[in-house]
Amino acid sequence: MSKKRSNVGYLLAVIILAILITSVMVLTYLQTKSQVRVPGVAIGDTFVYDVMGFWNVSAVNSTIPQRMLDINQTKEFRVTITNITGPMVSTRETWVFKNGTEYNSTSMINVETGYNTGGFWPIVAANLGKGELLHPSGQNKIAVNETVIRNYASGPRETNYFKIKYNGRDEEYGYYTAEAEYYFDKATGMLVELYDRSDFISMGTQGAILWKLKATSVWKVS
Repeated sequence: MSKKRSNVGYLLAVIILAILITSVMVLTYLQTKSQVRVPGVAIGDTFVYDVMGFWNVSAVNSTIPQRMLDINQTKEFRVTITNITGPMVSTRETWVFKNGTEYNSTSMINVETGYNTGGFWPIVAANLGKGELLHPSGQNKIAVNETVIRNYASGPRETNYFKIKYNGRDEEYGYYTAEAEYYFDKATGMLVELYDRSDFISMGTQGAILWKLKATSVWKVS
């Protein structure tokens, strides 16, 4: 009798252990699945931006960098979604200058990992909520700070906002501290505004770049 009880107890332990392992696997799968990032844009969507640079010329010995002068010759910056494969979004960009010249490029961003190639990367997954990571499988752990409402000609749209601070070094102006504020349309995950401000420590001067959406094929901006 004791041997049978021992065998029954062993079998129960094995069954309980199997249930626990299965439960952990299911929970891990569901958690991973819930973190999968899906693009909200579609092939053929277009987004057009104004791009402007600002520089504090009142600082001692401060001269406006040529790159800032070049940025302020921008007429518009156009982005077209050309391909979507899983979490990867491919784009074609056309930088149009006031003198009529154009510069074309292509880029790719993985909204799951944040890995990107090319010059245009600010596209995130669709329908992220407050506190959710932009790229759960990536190196950075940037999360949405809050969701706000932005009003457009076609009506209000939910917009995700986050702010980051970082340090760097410019070859010409030395070390700087920077703060960047991002606004992404929640439904599409597309950038609608970026204000990136840098304080150059040794020069005692500041510079900033502003990207702002002025038109899109997805909704009416103004």
